[in-house]
Amino acid sequence: MICGFRVEVGEPGIGYFGGLRRRRFAACAPPTRLACNLETVLTVNHTIEMRLNFAGCLSFLFIGLFGLFTPGGTIAFAQQSPDESKVEGEVVGPVVGAIDKTSCHLLYRPDNREMQLMLDVLRGQQVVAEAEAVAKAANDYVAKFHIEGLQDGTKYHYRIKTADGKTLVEADAQHFFSTRPQGRQDKPVSVGFVSCVDIEPNGIWSDMNAFKLDAVCLMGDTPYIDTSDLSVVRSKHRQFLQVADLAALASHTPIYGTWDDHDFGRNNGNGRNMRSGKGTTRKGFIEYRAHDQFGNGKEGVYHKFDLGLIEVFLLDPRYFSQTEPSPVDPSQTTCFGKEQWDWLLEGLRSSKAAFKVLAAGSIWEDKKNSETDDMFTYWYERDALLDIVKREGISGVVLLGGDIHVARHLIHPRRVGYDLHDFVISPGHTRVITGLDVYHPSLEWSLVEGWQYLKLSAEVRGGEPILTAEYRQPDEVVNRKVVIPLGDISPDKKASATELSGKQLLDDLPATAAGEAELRAYWSFDKDLRNQSVLETRIDAVAHHNAAVVPGAGVQGGALRLRSSEEQFVSVPRSFLDETSLSHTVSLWFNPTTLPAHGSSSRSFLLESTAGGKPSKTGRWHLSIGFRATNDLEKINLQIYTHTLAPAVKPEAAPTAISQGPFSVLVERDQLLNKWNHLVWHFDGKRIQLNLGGESIGDFELPIPGPASEFGGLILGGHREGTGRNFDGMIDEVKIWQGIPEQKSFEVGPAK
Repeated sequence: MICGFRVEVGEPGIGYFGGLRRRRFAACAPPTRLACNLETVLTVNHTIEMRLNFAGCLSFLFIGLFGLFTPGGTIAFAQQSPDESKVEGEVVGPVVGAIDKTSCHLLYRPDNREMQLMLDVLRGQQVVAEAEAVAKAANDYVAKFHIEGLQDGTKYHYRIKTADGKTLVEADAQHFFSTRPQGRQDKPVSVGFVSCVDIEPNGIWSDMNAFKLDAVCLMGDTPYIDTSDLSVVRSKHRQFLQVADLAALASHTPIYGTWDDHDFGRNNGNGRNMRSGKGTTRKGFIEYRAHDQFGNGKEGVYHKFDLGLIEVFLLDPRYFSQTEPSPVDPSQTTCFGKEQWDWLLEGLRSSKAAFKVLAAGSIWEDKKNSETDDMFTYWYERDALLDIVKREGISGVVLLGGDIHVARHLIHPRRVGYDLHDFVISPGHTRVITGLDVYHPSLEWSLVEGWQYLKLSAEVRGGEPILTAEYRQPDEVVNRKVVIPLGDISPDKKASATELSGKQLLDDLPATAAGEAELRAYWSFDKDLRNQSVLETRIDAVAHHNAAVVPGAGVQGGALRLRSSEEQFVSVPRSFLDETSLSHTVSLWFNPTTLPAHGSSSRSFLLESTAGGKPSKTGRWHLSIGFRATNDLEKINLQIYTHTLAPAVKPEAAPTAISQGPFSVLVERDQLLNKWNHLVWHFDGKRIQLNLGGESIGDFELPIPGPASEFGGLILGGHREGTGRNFDGMIDEVKIWQGIPEQKSFEVGPAK
C-alpha cells in the first residue's frame, strides 16, 4: 500500500542535505529515500512530497525530518495528486532529438502495443509537413519520426495521432521544436551537459528548461543500468525518460547523448569485458535516443551536432576500447577504434564552428583509482589527438567529461598551442565521491557536491566569439563561471613563427630528435624569482630559508644564491610540461662553491621535480639531477634519475609510473668548482642525452621507453623534500622547453 502526502514549507530551510551546501530546499532538495521506505520528492512550489510504503513499516513518524527546516518552517499535509511526480503507464515521450536547418528527429512510445502513428508538423494552425512511423515490438514499441523539408530558423509545433485519427499528443505550448538558423556567427547558442543522473526527480531538468537551451547532452550514466539484459536495459531507459521534468524538457529541447560505463552495461566497462553484451545495450540506447547517427551505423554510438558557434563531438570511449590495435600505436590497444578516430579527425578538420567541444562520458586524465576507464589509460591516443590539434592549428577546442561524481575545471597550459580548457561535470544526482577529487597539476577548481550541471553558451561580442562555461546547480546557483574569448584559445601566430619553429639542433643531438619547441619555463634571476616564459605567473618561484637573488653575480645579470648550510632552495608550484611529455629540454648554468665531500654519503641536487607542487617525500622525480661522491678523489658523480610511464602489462590495465636510473657521469671536480658551467639535457621518451660545457658527456637509453609521468612542480637547489641534499653555490638562467630548441636559445655569455 502506498499513501501520498505533501509537506509544505512556509519558509524554505537552509542547511546541508545529500551533499549539497547552502541549498534552499524549496528548489533544490535532492530526492532521498529515508528509513522505512519514506521517499521525499521535490515539487516546484516549496513543496516536498513523501510517498510512504506501509508494507511492514509503521513506525517511521518523520524521524529526523524536522531537522531539515529552519525554525520558521511549517508543515502541512495534503493528498498527493497521482500524476504530479512521474508519467504513469508505459508511454515515453515525445522526445525531440537531432535537429538541423531543415529537418528534425523525434521519438515516441505510445504504450505496450504495436501501432502506426502519424506526426503533423504545424506552423501556426497550418500543417506544413507530415511523417509516419510504426511502433514495433522489435523496437520496444518506440516509433522514430524523421521530418524533412522544413524552413531554417523556424519554430514549429507538432501533434501525434493514431492511424485512425485519435490524437495522442496535442500541438500545444509544450510540444514544439525550432530548426537551426542559417548563418553561423550571428545567433547566441547554449547547451546543457549533465552526467550521472538516476531515475528520480531532481531540480536540474526544470532549471535547464527555464534557460530555453538549444540542446541538452546526457553525458553517460544517464541512467544507471549495469546489465546487458535487454528487458532491464529498456525498462531503465523508459523509466528515466518518464521522469516528469525531463519529459517536459525533452518535449521541445533536442536531447543528445553518449554513454558511460553504467549505461554501457557494467562498472569500468570496455569493449573487451562487454564483448558479449554491448550489442544489447547499444540496441536499448538507440531505441531511446533520437539521434541522426549512431557510431558507424552498426557499432558504437558516437555522433556530433552543429549549433553554429558551437559544434559538439559526442565521443564513445567504451564500445571499441580494448578490441583492436590503436591507430596511433599498433603496439598498444585502442580506445576509440580506427573508424571513430578517422571520423573525429575529419570532423575536427572540417568544422566551421568557433568552438569545438570534445565530449566523453569518461574523463581525459587519470582518475587515480583502481579503475582504468579514463583517457590516461590510452594516453598515446589522447596525446596524438591533441598533437594534431596543435600541429594543424585547430582553434577553439575544449574538452568535457563526467563519470567521477566531482565537478572540476582544469587548464592544460599551452597543450594545443593555447591553453586547453577541460570541463568535468558530475554528478547530476547527490552521491558524490570525495576520493576522486584528486590532485592534478592542471587543476584550477573543483566542487564535491551533487545536482551539478554545466551550461556552455556562445555569442559574439565586439566581433569576437565568446564561450562562457557555468557550473550550475538548481536554485540559480552558479558555482563557477569561465569566460573564454576565441582569441585566447586560438594558435599564437607569433609563437608559431618564432618559438615553435626551431629546427637547428645542438650539434651533439641526433637529427632524429628534431622537433618544434616552446619555452615553457624561464627563471633568469636577474632581479627576482619571476618566471619569464609564456606561462607567466603560473610558475613564479618561491624562496625558502632566505634563498636570494644576487644582482650582477650571474652569467647574465643576477643569479640565485644558495647556501647548503642553511638548507636554502626555491620551489615552483606547478608543472610546466605537457602531461605525459615525450620531448623536452632543460638548460641551466651552475657555479658550485662546494660539492659532496670525497668519502662521504652526502648528495646535493641542482633540481628535482615534486609530486604535488610543494616539497614532499613522494617520488615523482621525472626531472632529477644532482651530485654524489665517488671512489675517485678528484671526480664527482653527476647523476640523473627519471620517472616515466611503463606500458600496461595486461589487457584492461593502465600504465604505471616507474623510476629509471641513475644515469651517471664522472666529472673532474676542478672542472666544476667555483666556475660557471652550462648543463643541457634532453628527454625523448627513449633516451636521455647530456651536454656539459658544449660537449656531449652522456647518451643513455631508457631500459623501458615511455613518456614522463605526472609531476606537480620543481625544487631548484635541492631534492623533492626541499631541505637536505641542498646545492651550495649559484644557479642561473634556468630554461625548460617543450621539445628541442634552436642552438641560439643556449647562447648566454659568461659574466665578465
